[in-house]
Amino acid sequence: EYEFQMALLNKALNPEYETMFMMTSAKYSFLSSSIVKEVARYGGSLDGLVDERIVKDIIERASNA
Repeated sequence: EYEFQMALLNKALNPEYETMFMMTSAKYSFLSSSIVKEVARYGGSLDGLVDERIVKDIIERASNA
């Protein structure tokens, strides 16, 4: 819903641009970057929430926030 609203706003601001977004798998639809950052900030496991290649970066950024 949010992405659809943003696409309509972008079109109103500049009709020459098209906004594209990709829907996530239902498996991950409950996730948001805010949730992931909060889990990391409180030391929770990010296993299965994000790609293992970026876990370290997320934890580092969350601890510096």
